[in-house]
Amino acid sequence: MADEIAPGIHRLATDYPHVCGLPLWLHVIDAGSELVLLDAGIASTPESSTAPELASLGLGLPDLTLVVNSHAHPDHMGGNAVLRRHSGARFAAPALEAGWLEDNERLVNELWGSDPDAMALSDAERSELFEMLDERVRIDVLLRDGDRLPGERPLQVITTSGHSPGHIAVLDETSRTLFTFDDVQGRGRPYLDSSLWLAPLYTDVERYTNGLTRLLALDFDLLVPSHGDAIDATAGRKLIEESLDWVTAVDTLTAGLLRTRGSLTVRELADEIGTELGAYGGINLQTVRMARAHLEHLALRGGAEPRWHHRP
Repeated sequence: MADEIAPGIHRLATDYPHVCGLPLWLHVIDAGSELVLLDAGIASTPESSTAPELASLGLGLPDLTLVVNSHAHPDHMGGNAVLRRHSGARFAAPALEAGWLEDNERLVNELWGSDPDAMALSDAERSELFEMLDERVRIDVLLRDGDRLPGERPLQVITTSGHSPGHIAVLDETSRTLFTFDDVQGRGRPYLDSSLWLAPLYTDVERYTNGLTRLLALDFDLLVPSHGDAIDATAGRKLIEESLDWVTAVDTLTAGLLRTRGSLTVRELADEIGTELGAYGGINLQTVRMARAHLEHLALRGGAEPRWHHRP
């Protein structure tokens, strides 16, 4: 049953824990003339979870008028097509990620396929991703930093662009509730059915740290991540600071390994991040993207020199 976490804001359970072994919460906001759903879940979520959760509030999918995708990852936008079929809702999302949101092939190729020497998807893994994504829908409202979501309730859009290129946060000024979605990650999240953790994910070190620092400066009473419980301001600020500390730890590891070894590939660094800094399972999307981000960051600061080698 949907839980009210602040006046006019309800948390909705999803099927994601059963599919991927991680918690995932969506949120619906009564914004006066708009009924706003924050994120869409994966393709199976609207019918299996969102519909019955809304029914507990006396609502249904057709009552939704605006669906906001915080960023273009399958667990946040995979349900768009089903929601489009069941409602007349418009779709809003970061302008910087419209290309990924509207093109599955481009998303998978550019996010999962950015470092083929470090990681490559199997046919089965690609198939699973596309099942979670479903058909793409056109984004109706392109969001930029400082925008307000439609409706009478003041919902401010804040571009953090750390976890993904255009990632946003949403601040409900009425209840001082800050929805951070996937940007405040701490040291990652434990899987529900495993001893492993899901590592943090970001694609640009400077944008990630700048976004976190910006969130830290905001005035909020409740911080709401997508993959965890809502926490008060004190715990929320602590989690943001823990997220920043993680970046420092990866930076330190990267610089130390380069000094010791003299050279380092994305794959080698990803494996070190995924084993030495925690039980993250070695090489995966999260560790590969972080590895590339930190090597590029070190090169920009003059601490490393990228080289290309011919492969016969």
